[in-house]
Amino acid sequence: MMKTKIKLLLSITALTLMSALSLRGQSVSVRVAPDVVVEGEMFRVIYELENARANDIKIDDIDGCNKLSGPGITSSSSMTIINGKTTQKSSYSYAYTYRAIKTGTHTIAPATFIIDGKEYKSKEASIKVLPPDQSASPAPSYSGSQSTQPSASTQPSASTSQAASGNDHFLRMNLNKTRVYEHEAIECTLTLYTREQQPNLNYKTPPSFDGFLTQDVDNFRGQPTMDNINGRNYIIYPLRKYILFPQKTGKLEVNPGALQMTVTEYEVMNTFFGRQMIPVGEKELTVTGSPTTVNVQALPSPAPASYNGAVGRFTLESKLNPESLRTNEAASLEILITGTGNIANIKAPQPEFPIDFEQYTPSEDIATRVSGSTVTGSIRTEYTFVPQSVGKFEIPEIEFSYFDPSKKDYVTLKTGGYTIDVARGAGVTTGIVEQEDIARRATDILHIHKSEASKLSKTLSTPVFYTAKFWIVWIVILGGAVAFLLIYRKEKSKRADIAGMKTARAGRVAKKRLRTAKKYMDANNSEAFHAEVLKALWGYIADRLAIPLTDLNRANVSEKLGARGLSDEEINKLIDILDECEMARYTPASAMRDMPAIYSDASDAMDYLSKLNKK
Repeated sequence: MMKTKIKLLLSITALTLMSALSLRGQSVSVRVAPDVVVEGEMFRVIYELENARANDIKIDDIDGCNKLSGPGITSSSSMTIINGKTTQKSSYSYAYTYRAIKTGTHTIAPATFIIDGKEYKSKEASIKVLPPDQSASPAPSYSGSQSTQPSASTQPSASTSQAASGNDHFLRMNLNKTRVYEHEAIECTLTLYTREQQPNLNYKTPPSFDGFLTQDVDNFRGQPTMDNINGRNYIIYPLRKYILFPQKTGKLEVNPGALQMTVTEYEVMNTFFGRQMIPVGEKELTVTGSPTTVNVQALPSPAPASYNGAVGRFTLESKLNPESLRTNEAASLEILITGTGNIANIKAPQPEFPIDFEQYTPSEDIATRVSGSTVTGSIRTEYTFVPQSVGKFEIPEIEFSYFDPSKKDYVTLKTGGYTIDVARGAGVTTGIVEQEDIARRATDILHIHKSEASKLSKTLSTPVFYTAKFWIVWIVILGGAVAFLLIYRKEKSKRADIAGMKTARAGRVAKKRLRTAKKYMDANNSEAFHAEVLKALWGYIADRLAIPLTDLNRANVSEKLGARGLSDEEINKLIDILDECEMARYTPASAMRDMPAIYSDASDAMDYLSKLNKK
């Protein structure tokens, strides 16, 4: 009796599991491994069925390929129990092996699977077959690459025997577009083309981007590919990715720099198993590449009055907080710009506040991330102000313009204006507020007291220009006018001297960046530390020399600093710090000097840069 109950329970459990399995979704997927091979090599097409097993399979032949075997069937299953709920998952793989016999990209037609009387089809796939290497080895020129996985069976060719050729390895800057507008985002990938399957790399000279602002793509992990270039098959390794923003028009170049690479050298030898490629040693090579040219177009003219350098696609919002205002109580107007493009390098619009509002330095918060081939993010600017008078005030609508490369035109966004009723704040007496209102509105209505009637009568009987008050008032007015003109001319001259203003604020900005770098140093964040030191030094040099940042390079910096009286030792020390911080972005932290030493040298460099105007 007990055995009967146990069998019944097991049967019910099995039926329940099978029922649960049948209710789960069934799917068919296909993958090709590898999806690029050299003519004559083998590859596999693998179909995977989830929660189902095929009763019948129908596959078509692949043009340019011979089927060698298949299907090889493997299966796996798993079961989990969470909070009393049982979930079972199973999968079946059907693998077919082919040999590629014809060069080209061949289509793998959808396969049909019969499961419980129903037809299921896989998606279409493809296999790329490269031609064998040619004996000639011309200098490589880029012919494009596909997103394919290199063959695991790729071996060094006969051309690599005896010695590694210079044509066996080169660097290339691959750009998603080479004709852009000024400030338009460009996706740039530093790529290694090599005959070596597992290259050992060290960065020797970092890439250069003169005329561009750059943003690194953190944690970039590019997948290796293969392609045939000028008759030779290369494995292609994407190394680093950047987003570039050109800062001037014309033809600009991006240079891939140089890598130190250890390669294996082979010789063809006769062995018991026939002629084989035998490794005979290693060799250190310096791998370089040719610059890539970008044609940068000027933005259309004329631009809207509210345009301030934004290129991409953006939205604009504003918010007043609080909405009910009182005198002598702080409030804020927040402006939020979101979108894609050069978000980190644009300026928020400046609202027009009434003269009765005391204003403070705005705060700015920028958040960015790389999204595809551009940068997405937001810039939040908060303008703090304090109303000083009771009454009704207007803040006009806020305008923001940007250039949209897809439309090849400017777009102007607007937010509504604000009508604000300011009430009397706590702690402010009626008399004070009324006196301020009278003074600000320049009212000419004054109270006349009866006790002063006799004085008024006497004053009216005397000619005005004979009185001392008349001449005192005129002297005060003339003196005020002269003072105003002098102050106005000085302020106008100061505003016209853009270079002087930059020089005046250069030290403050640089020291602020160094303080930020110290925070990264204390947090042991090497990459952020070196990047901040680099920004501080380049920005300080640009402001001190009154040269745009995008026009600076090591050559003209050395020349200009020498002309301004800096010693060769000081110049070399500064260039060394710049190079060291650049290299830190590509080199493991263990290979670099400790951060406190670099921070100390950077501080010293700023000290002697600050004395340029004294030499």
